[in-house]
Amino acid sequence: MNPKILVINAGSSSIKWQIFNKKNLDLIGVGLIERIGLENGQIKMNFLKKDYKFSDNFTNHTEALESQIAIWKENKIVENLDEFELVGFRIVHGGASFSSPAKLDDRAISKIQEAAKFAPLHNPGALATIKAIKKLLPLAKLGASFDTAFHATIPKVNYTYAINDEIANKYGIRKYGFHGISHKFISMKVEEIYQSQKVNFVNMHIGNGISLCAIKDSKSIDTSMGMTPLAGVAMGTRSGDIDPSIIPYLANEANFSFNEIEQLLNKNSGLLGLSKISSDLRDVIKAKNNHNENASFALEVYVQKIVDYLVNYINKVGKNIRALVFTGGVGENSALIRSLVIEKVQLPKLNLVIDKAKNAKSISEFKEIEKISAPESDLDIFVIKTNEELLIAKNAIKVWEN
Repeated sequence: MNPKILVINAGSSSIKWQIFNKKNLDLIGVGLIERIGLENGQIKMNFLKKDYKFSDNFTNHTEALESQIAIWKENKIVENLDEFELVGFRIVHGGASFSSPAKLDDRAISKIQEAAKFAPLHNPGALATIKAIKKLLPLAKLGASFDTAFHATIPKVNYTYAINDEIANKYGIRKYGFHGISHKFISMKVEEIYQSQKVNFVNMHIGNGISLCAIKDSKSIDTSMGMTPLAGVAMGTRSGDIDPSIIPYLANEANFSFNEIEQLLNKNSGLLGLSKISSDLRDVIKAKNNHNENASFALEVYVQKIVDYLVNYINKVGKNIRALVFTGGVGENSALIRSLVIEKVQLPKLNLVIDKAKNAKSISEFKEIEKISAPESDLDIFVIKTNEELLIAKNAIKVWEN
């Protein structure tokens, strides 16, 4: 029997998965189950460089996984379900309960349920998938990696909101931070670069969601997302930071419900709201190149908000800072955004210079770790490919076997 690790990233209506060979952590297959609980459900997957696509309807996460398992068996990806020795889950919000990966026992599942109030779009889907896996793979050992865990080291002065502390403590109102699995993975790569277990840098995870992280001595000391992923910079559909008085103003003046305001800020703002075109950066850049003024302005705001946090975090990391890192779907793939962000940083006595030729290389030419700074740059600038799923697989081994 060839032991395997299944990694799952579940949402309210979708499940992303990857399968790794447990012995060498080689990637065996990847897939996505979409539209769970909706009509026209789909399963897409890639196995041995061959693409598969299936249509079906799944009323819940258990049915979706049952269909997926049947497809694995039909296509000889998994012949015996006992091959799945470990299952690792990405959990978006662990609240204040988790500072590291954990075994998914009854206590941990209960704590994830408690934290669902902070992530109502994410944690319930993860919990439904955990329940389904416990039923379908009863012999597998389950582990969890938390997007919030890496940020457990943020000092109180940086995670505290300046509101009444009794209310804040009673309701758990504080900065938790997200993308922690990615930030941790990148930290490990930067440690390899400098051959040190204490590295000082700013990581920019830029995708449809964006978070920056100030990392000092390999620990998160501040991050741009907050109690929820809505805080921080402008993103694909999220507004990022706003004046909180906008919320009661819209409720009183425009008769917006809280649900409508939440939809506006989370789903219809950011690049989409400003450009009126798309939440996909590629579409906005294309429109900008065609002289669309809304697209040009949206891109200007997008970059400026990233730079505002970047400058703040360069200062927080302090004089021993070594590097800046771009990662995530946009950070890894958009030479334009990398260039615009670095060019806009104007700090006295800090000269940041990108090597234009290296930055402009095609994605296929980029290595896992690519240094794109010019020799005269005061800080090293890297593009590093993140791999959250691989770290989740390693964490599952760590919590059960180390």
